[in-house]
Amino acid sequence: MSAQQAYDKLVKELKDISLLVSIRGMLGWDERTYMPPAGGPFRAEQLSLLSGMVHEKFTDPGVGDLLSELEQSDLVKDELSVEAVNVRQTRLVYDKQTKLPKDLVEELTKVTTLAQGEWVKARAAKDFKAFLPWLEKVVDLTKQKADAYGYDGGERYDPLLDDYEPGAKTGDIVEVFASLRNDLVTLLDKVKGAPKKPDVSIVEREYDVELQRVFGEAVAQAIGFNFDEGRLDITTHPFCSGMGPGDTRITTRYNPNRINDALFGIMHEAG
Repeated sequence: MSAQQAYDKLVKELKDISLLVSIRGMLGWDERTYMPPAGGPFRAEQLSLLSGMVHEKFTDPGVGDLLSELEQSDLVKDELSVEAVNVRQTRLVYDKQTKLPKDLVEELTKVTTLAQGEWVKARAAKDFKAFLPWLEKVVDLTKQKADAYGYDGGERYDPLLDDYEPGAKTGDIVEVFASLRNDLVTLLDKVKGAPKKPDVSIVEREYDVELQRVFGEAVAQAIGFNFDEGRLDITTHPFCSGMGPGDTRITTRYNPNRINDALFGIMHEAG
């Protein structure tokens, strides 16, 4: 086949995978917003199955063959072309994902989904010990994921960090946060020692939750969030999910005695 045909086939494969990912995202959004708590175990099975399907489809040797063919073609000669960038980025993800066993991908999805429900319950009860065993399971599986990726004598966190800051190393992040800490601790000490104390009564008083919702939606719209292409719902910890074109879900949580919690959450997620 021609390079263009190979590229079109690759794009078709990636679109099919993206559809599965969006379905998984919808189930994940529902889990954290409207799903009844008792549905957690079954939802974990659903998400685990989908994650396995996505992994299997993306790491199919046929995808690797298409990438190899395209990498040798004139279609990617211009490194800044859309085709070249897509092929290059797909290769980076493909090479990492093919290092992960399918059963590890499924198990990590299953455990993190179950852990989410247990965290919600433990948070409400202010019982960290109840959640600790689940946290330990997640950490252990994440370590297995890092080991499967490999880190060439560097830090174990390096390949995990690469998913969020490509090319960055753990040492880079430690250096950044060390610098921030020095400045922030100094600033905090000055604030705490200042003779003038702020009046926080404007934010810490009774606020009707429904009015908070109306105000929050107005603020989200004012900074550009389109409610014809998105919605705002309630969850335990705010997040944003992009299901696909024309469908973005943001969430927040409301505190009847403090307006900042929901308002700042809405502004952050809408932004």
